[in-house]
Amino acid sequence: MKRFYINDNMCTPYKLILHQVSAFLEANGWQSEEDSKNADTVIVGTCGAFESLEQESYDIYNEHAREDSHNIIFGCLPRISPDKMKPLGADLIIDSTHWQRFEKLVDNPDVKMAEVATFTEFRMDEEYRRHDPGKQFVLTQTGCSSNCPFCPHKMGIGNLVSRTPEDILNQIKMLSERDDVHTVVLTGNDTGSYGTDIGTTFPELVAECLKFPIDLHLCQINPNWVHKYRDELAVLVRNPKVKDFQTLIQTPSSRLLEMMERLPIVREIKPWLADLRSDRPDLFMRTDLMIGYPTATDEEEFEAVEYVGELMDEVAVHAFEVFKHARIAKMGVEFYPQEEVDRRLNRALHALQRYPDLIVHRGGQVYQTLIDAELPKEEMRSRKYA
Repeated sequence: MKRFYINDNMCTPYKLILHQVSAFLEANGWQSEEDSKNADTVIVGTCGAFESLEQESYDIYNEHAREDSHNIIFGCLPRISPDKMKPLGADLIIDSTHWQRFEKLVDNPDVKMAEVATFTEFRMDEEYRRHDPGKQFVLTQTGCSSNCPFCPHKMGIGNLVSRTPEDILNQIKMLSERDDVHTVVLTGNDTGSYGTDIGTTFPELVAECLKFPIDLHLCQINPNWVHKYRDELAVLVRNPKVKDFQTLIQTPSSRLLEMMERLPIVREIKPWLADLRSDRPDLFMRTDLMIGYPTATDEEEFEAVEYVGELMDEVAVHAFEVFKHARIAKMGVEFYPQEEVDRRLNRALHALQRYPDLIVHRGGQVYQTLIDAELPKEEMRSRKYA
């Protein structure tokens, strides 16, 4: 019997995919091990979205890979930092966009990868920052439709790939029939782009999901999709079954957004968000900010702080990072020194303290601030929904 071990620091979509990979191997007679020392195949899922996670990925691999095991590196790092892969000495490298290649680990599998259902929860409770079994995650798509020059995410996850509406709605139907499930999180890397590659749209999917007796969280929606679908979403998000809404603004500055090759519409959607805030005071609204972007002025960053402070319940504040293989590294842009980025980040975090009801945490997967945010987040949700 073949024995395998999986460890990762990946984002939600790929944790769900790794659960499917694990189930595929088990369905074909492999045994999952809790200790890498007992496994003959070691699979390490890697993230390169932030420098802290890239280093953590290397640490996980170096801790668990052995000379006498078949070592597999999976995830975004092979595309984000390809020059750092060879020195690790992995036996097999599978990037995020080709995760179905795990099927080749099994000769003539009795159960095909496509026959294993996409999972709605992580492999282990320990993988959650705060585990709520009643909240299940339904993967809508992977990849991204944008091409921001600074972003390592797109380098790692590739282009948009949507699941079929039938698969998604069948999952939600089954979840809605379970007594122990109260919420479905529609998750993905760029959920607002859902369906544009298969002839449908994100609002069409949400409208169908709302027909089921279950609450919804809508996450990872870039502002360009909020703007594009603002009329449809204005109706959908006012449905009381939608409990959580996340749009990732980064900055309201049109100048900076154009540098980021994003649509300069964040200021335009502010009245839309303000109306939503007024009509749905119970709705939990979340966003991200980017601080220290090249050429960002003090005024632009203060505007960003005020924007989220006036409208949002939670904000993740990201410090700008330069990745070697990102396009922006070769565009001749002058970057702020790291000391200046850190100073601006701390200034923004301090300024956000003016909004006592706003939950603020560090972006870039700074774990302690993320963990610290979980309990007040749940307490605020319970107050808003009461």
